[in-house]
Amino acid sequence: MLSFNHMADKPQAKAEAKEMDAWFEELETRLKALPHEVIEAGAKKVQDFIDGKIGWADVFHFTPEQKFQMAELGYNHFKLGRYQDAERFFKVLTILEWDNYYYHSMLGSILQRQKREGEAIVEYTSALECNPNDAVSLTNRGEIFMKHGWMDDAARDFEKAIALAPQGENAWANRARTLLDQIKKQKGPKK
Repeated sequence: MLSFNHMADKPQAKAEAKEMDAWFEELETRLKALPHEVIEAGAKKVQDFIDGKIGWADVFHFTPEQKFQMAELGYNHFKLGRYQDAERFFKVLTILEWDNYYYHSMLGSILQRQKREGEAIVEYTSALECNPNDAVSLTNRGEIFMKHGWMDDAARDFEKAIALAPQGENAWANRARTLLDQIKKQKGPKK
């Protein structure tokens, strides 16, 4: 059995160590009653989490329906301008499912609306790491770059978004096209 009493130097720490010892003793008692296959399945799930193969949502058995409902509630708050409430939903969702580009993109949009543009760039970049073809994140991140005078970075994002919908069939790619035209006008004709 694991023991934490060796770590206790102060009365409060001794009490905490005693509680931890009791907790681990109870855990060991419960684990003895479990079939070996169940323990192995749990250990595999923990290893998959450590290896980055699954997220918290899988560990805690969140269903796709539950995640969808959370995203829908968060999006409704976003539409109503309740950005702090929307932020809470999407922060939880990005923790539960770290590799879902939509959650990162929405959190980026929420942060951008709150003028927390550095944090928004981080979220858009995370979204693009999950899905390099996310025109929303490319356009919004490019807009932040443009606002701060980082025209080469902005143009690069806009060009990628435009390339995703060269026929003008995507509203975000069309916005990127308009913003890229503004950059080109600011630079003036090439000499």
